[in-house]
Amino acid sequence: MIDISFEVNGRKVSPNNMGNAIEAAMLSSIKDSVSQSVGSIRCAEHGQKPKIKAKGRSIDSLSLEVTGCCDALIEQVKKKIT
Repeated sequence: MIDISFEVNGRKVSPNNMGNAIEAAMLSSIKDSVSQSVGSIRCAEHGQKPKIKAKGRSIDSLSLEVTGCCDALIEQVKKKIT
């Protein structure tokens, strides 16, 4: 499974720990969508999986940040999620 985390207004959040059911559903939907798009991607050279952070001031304004073992992996993931 791919590593996807969320940070809203500077705080780490999780779909499982959200007090608002609608916000929890939105985060779960993002996680499912990203996992489906890039969940099987691994670096061909290093065998590592990417890490993705959905980050923003609010749930309505999240952007995805991709990190990984090398630029090739990061670019491969970015092509899939844009």
